[in-house]
Amino acid sequence: MLIATTTEQITSSSRVHIALVDEFIQLALNRIDGQNDPFVRESLADLLSTLREERSGYLDLLNAAMLAKAA
Repeated sequence: MLIATTTEQITSSSRVHIALVDEFIQLALNRIDGQNDPFVRESLADLLSTLREERSGYLDLLNAAMLAKAA
């Protein structure tokens, strides 16, 4: 039962994190579109890359938790 509870918590937490990172990604995209300064655009593009990596990590964690739950 402890494993099932932990898996549920990881699944729930991962979904919340993914949704939040998605909001940050959208915000970064909106800010990039409004910037004329190439340095600022590049800096925001770097941030966007980091956010996408974060999202990918949470998605991997979510998938692993879902596989563990199914097993």
